[in-house]
Amino acid sequence: MSTQPIIKKAIAYVTNKDELMVFTHTDFPDAGVQVPAGTVEESEEPSEAVLREVYEESGVKGVCIIELLGIYQYNMTPYRNEIQERYVYHLELTQSTPSTWRHWEIHSSTSKNPIAFDFYWVKLDSSNVALAGGQGYFLSKLVRKIKNSGSSTNA
Repeated sequence: MSTQPIIKKAIAYVTNKDELMVFTHTDFPDAGVQVPAGTVEESEEPSEAVLREVYEESGVKGVCIIELLGIYQYNMTPYRNEIQERYVYHLELTQSTPSTWRHWEIHSSTSKNPIAFDFYWVKLDSSNVALAGGQGYFLSKLVRKIKNSGSSTNA
């Protein structure tokens, strides 16, 4: 039995039609392409955490949760001694955004400096989206759902 702590995380696949919101760390491009994600606080549900993380990391408030795509565990070894229990949500954009923008995440609970993220949209096609840190676990499921909904959704 593992002695690693299990930490709940919420991951956001925010879509605008057939595009996915992604970002890179401005000062740490080697961290790879990511989607908004973060820790579920003790006092909140994963669905609340995913909305908070989208806003904190991107500055975007205009999103709505479509569904929980699934839950999986991800071992963070050797980077951290923890198992992440990841709740992956599909959210849709309900406000307009630029095609690219920079946002600074401010950590109010710590003295850390703001972290700059460069956001942009990528076409949701399973062949061209590679997310860092195992964040792409349910991406193919999302791609199938978007393709199957096709022209049945009003944009």
